[in-house]
This record gives sequence, structure tokens and C-alpha cells, in this order.
Amino acid sequence: METPVTATANSSSSSPSGNSSSSSSDSSGNGLRRFWFRVAVLNFVQSPLTSLFENSGLLGGRRSVIMSDSQETADQIEEDEEEEELSIRIVGATEAEGFMAHSEPEQSASDAENGSPDDLTNSGRRSSSSSGSSSRYDIQHLAKWVEEILPYSLLLFIVFIRQHLKGFAVVISIAAVMFKSNDILKKQTALKEERKTSVLVSIALVFMLQVVLIYLWHRDTDLLYALVLFPPKAVPPFLHAIFIITMNDIMVRQAAMALKCMLLIYYKNCRGHDYRKQGQMLTLVEYTLLLYRALLPTPVWYRFFLNKGYGSIVSSLTTGLYLTLKFKSIIEKVHPFIAALKALRSKEMHYGSYATAEQVNAAGNLCAICQEKMHAPIMLRCKHIFCEECVSEWFERERTCPLCRVLVQAADIKSYSDGSTSLSVQLF
Repeated sequence: METPVTATANSSSSSPSGNSSSSSSDSSGNGLRRFWFRVAVLNFVQSPLTSLFENSGLLGGRRSVIMSDSQETADQIEEDEEEEELSIRIVGATEAEGFMAHSEPEQSASDAENGSPDDLTNSGRRSSSSSGSSSRYDIQHLAKWVEEILPYSLLLFIVFIRQHLKGFAVVISIAAVMFKSNDILKKQTALKEERKTSVLVSIALVFMLQVVLIYLWHRDTDLLYALVLFPPKAVPPFLHAIFIITMNDIMVRQAAMALKCMLLIYYKNCRGHDYRKQGQMLTLVEYTLLLYRALLPTPVWYRFFLNKGYGSIVSSLTTGLYLTLKFKSIIEKVHPFIAALKALRSKEMHYGSYATAEQVNAAGNLCAICQEKMHAPIMLRCKHIFCEECVSEWFERERTCPLCRVLVQAADIKSYSDGSTSLSVQLF
């Protein structure tokens, strides 16, 4: 027996129920977001790395599962609300049994031949999840291990800072002063005749006062021994060796910067304002400083590696290897020092030579850089003539002719005529 029954939902009658269902879904979504926010904050406090990996998608995470489930539920509710017609068919028991018996073989045969879409989807998901489960487990295990040791590592770091607070404070404060003074010194060098003598004298006095106070403060340590290239009295611990080398390196640079201030004052007040010679002197001072800084750590590490507690074979081997590597690096510093010394003694320039009066008159006796009459004219290899001061300042930044842009032969060494000082620390 079959009785067709049809039920049609009008839009006017369904609107109240639709509004109530939409309001309930919005409230449930807001509650879910508030719940997830509380859970996320709690998880981040308890395990920050794991929560970070989950939110970034590396571990999959609980959030993606919750949000996907909630999205599927919301989609299902929307589909149910959009249905406007519902049909109900009442089938007898005999017809139902026949219908089920007829449909089951066809369904099983089609599934055996083509495979059901649900089975294919589930198998794909299982394969992808199994391939990524091992990597997610390794990342999660590593994150948990780091979270366990992180608080203890922070405690040890705080204790380490407290034990060496004086040394850290001294090194950081002196390094900050040196960085700022290096910028001031470069600006004063670029000002030439307009540079302020009071500023240069103040920088020189501050640096020399710091050097004297630091060595008086640490007179009981091995700072002075290493400064004059003598090995320490006893084998220094590793951190103490680092402290000696770092402090001596900073103090030597500050003394060199004070010397550069004195040179700038001298060349400002001397006759002729020979800024080319000033640049050569600043370059020679810097390469002398680099060579001496390369030698400073040698006696400290020599005493550190030559430790009988390591055993005679190990100590001899490590000391020999260190001295071999150090000899190679020192040779690399000697070559630019010799080149800077030769450039100071030589009157020739690597980018040209002094021009004669006939050549200057033929060129018009007008410098293309400063637009004034030439002073100590220099003829480049491309036959263009400029003031010595103008072209030397130009070649501090460029390696081409200011007019024709022809490449001029580069200098053998880097120029430090701008008054700059190398700020890298020479630890080894």
C-alpha cells in the first residue's frame, strides 16, 4: 500500500523559524570563538612552543579540528534551512524487502568495480595523515623537550649574568661609547676646515681617561701582561681569556681613535691643509692598529692551549695548530700595513700624476668638481685634470673618472681616510 504525502513549507511560515535558527547559530559561533580564545591563551602559557607550532599548522593542531567540525555543522544547518519541500513516501514491508534485496547487489557490484567515493576519500586521508604523523610527532616531541629545559636554562642564564655583571656592564658601556664616537669622528673628518677642535679634544680626553681608569681598575688581572704581548702568569679560564682579549681590543681601539683626533687637529691647523697626507696617515694608523690587534690574542690563547692538564700530546698539538693558523692571519695583516707605509712615503698616486702648467692651461684651469681654479692639479690616466683634494675625496667613494666614467686603477689597499675605525672584535 502506498500513500503519497507531500508537505510544502511557505516562506512566510518558515521565516520565524529561520530567524531563530540563524540567531542560535550565531550565538553558538560566538561562544565557540570565546571558548577557543580562552583555551588558546591557557595552552600558550603552559606550552608556548607547542601552541605556536599548532597555530602555524606544523602540527595540525586542535584548533583546525574544532574549526573544521564547527564549519561542517554550520554548513549542514544552512543546507537544511534552504530546503523548502519535503516528500514522504510510505512503503509496505513486502515492497521494502524486495527493494533492499534488489539494490544491495547492484551497489556492491558498482563499489567493487569503481570503488565508492567515500572509501577513496577515507583512504587518501589515512595515507596523508600517516605520512605526516611521524614528522609532526618529532616536532612536537622536540618542542616539549625545549619547553621542559627552557625555564632552567633561563635561571642559569640569569645566574651567569649576575656572576659576571661587572664585566658585562663595563664591556657594553665602553662599546656603546666607542660606536658613537666613531660616528662623530667620521663626521669631523668630513668637515675639514670647519671641524671643531673642542669636539676632537673632548673625544681624545674621554678615550684616554677611560683607558687609564680601566687598567687601574683591573691592575690585579692579566690585562697589562696581554697588552704588552706577554702571556698571563697562570692558565686563564675560558671566560677570563675572552674578557682579557675583548677589553684589550677595545682599549687599543680607543687609544687609536684618540690619536686620530690629534691628527685631525694637526692637519686642520697646519699650513696648506694637506688632506691627502692626512688620509694616508689615517690609513696607516688603522692598518697598524689592525696588525697589533691581530697579535694581541696570541699570548693569551698560547697560555690557554699550552695546559699540562690536557696532556702533553693534546696541549702540544692544539698549541701548534693555533700558532700555525695565527701566523697565516698575521701575514695577511702585514701586507696592507707595508702597502700603507709605502703609499705614505711615495709621492706618486695610484690614479694619476701631477699635471704640468701647460696641461692645466690646455684644460682651461677649471676643476670640474669644485668649479674653481685648480689647486695642485692631478691628471688621471684618462687625461682629465682635477684638483688633488677634490679627486682624492672623489676616489674615496668611486673608482671611475668623474667625467668620462672610465675605470681607474683601484688602490692596493682599502682607504681609511674618512677617519673610520674597524668595530669588529678580534677574539682569536
